[in-house]
Amino acid sequence: MKIGIFETTHFEGAYPVIRLFDNGKNDITIFTYPHAYEQFQFLFAGELHKFRWIIKKEDESKRQFIGRMTSETKSLQLELLYLNTVTDNYISYYWMIRKLKPTRIIMTLHSINNYFEHRFALNVRRMTRTVGKKKLIHEVNEFNVVAMTMVNYLAERIPANKKVHCVPGAVYEGAGGVSRRQHEMRISKIVVPGTVDHRRRDYEAVIKLAEKLKNDDIPIQLTILGGVHPLYGVEIINEIKKRNLGEKLRFYETEVVDQPEFDKVMDEADLVLLPSTINNTILDDIPEIYGLSMSSGNLFDIIKHALPFLCPRKLRVDPFLEDSCLRYDSPSEIIEIIMALNESPLVVSSLMTKAKAASANYTVEAVRQRNTDLFL
Repeated sequence: MKIGIFETTHFEGAYPVIRLFDNGKNDITIFTYPHAYEQFQFLFAGELHKFRWIIKKEDESKRQFIGRMTSETKSLQLELLYLNTVTDNYISYYWMIRKLKPTRIIMTLHSINNYFEHRFALNVRRMTRTVGKKKLIHEVNEFNVVAMTMVNYLAERIPANKKVHCVPGAVYEGAGGVSRRQHEMRISKIVVPGTVDHRRRDYEAVIKLAEKLKNDDIPIQLTILGGVHPLYGVEIINEIKKRNLGEKLRFYETEVVDQPEFDKVMDEADLVLLPSTINNTILDDIPEIYGLSMSSGNLFDIIKHALPFLCPRKLRVDPFLEDSCLRYDSPSEIIEIIMALNESPLVVSSLMTKAKAASANYTVEAVRQRNTDLFL
């Protein structure tokens, strides 16, 4: 089959889609932006030649690139076009889909409420986005969500004749640090992955945890593993610097953490902390619910690296992940749980084993079997 995959920013989420379609028979074309292509080069290393890459030019507008993608899809006679991330120019994508009929189109919705709930505002750009999203939802017949907990939520909002797929944001290929962690049987390195953005995570809880570790001289290191959002992350980094937490809390000051560094830190970690803000507003004043209308990308880092994790009790996760998940009701419980773990090496060992078993549900083969109408 001739397949096109479009990705702008979520390169880590497009990687599993490409891997799943890469069965040795499909002809795959990837449409992407330059900064995402840089990370794809790390992810695919010596395999870039297996795919056809069509990259947005620096002097090419997003709208012009959509036009070029339309032309290339027709010229290459692509049978399926997989839109993995659409965050702007909604009306242009709508017209592209109209022009590409009968090409099979699948579109991933990362934030469901943003397509079905709208807030009136005397803002031309917002009104244009609203109209574009409505048209897209009407035109697309197949959607994808990245978490099982989102499937029914979307299915209840679209006509019964439209299909919802669930292709996760990661596949498990065997992480290098798993066997080392199983032998240590204690928590010494904790990672908080994801872009530094106060709308998505409770970083005050992370800072307080680091202060507790420093003041009590507890031999555990925290790492905030993600680039800094230029609008919603700079203040957090400045606050960390002001509190002088030293080596107890590592962080990065770039907008993106390159994939090799990200993978290295994840593979060295013993536990992932997800201090998710369950209810948040990301775009156009539309409330979203993590685990229901949208999913935390950090769950896919957990899957990829087969790690146990600690998160708020109200965060919904795939059923496969429940056994390797520890939950807290308030941020003050985080340190209590961590200290209890380090007094129970057998519990830590069991969690590591469960994390690996959970990730085994996300191998390429397992995901293909759950999505036979896409991959087999």
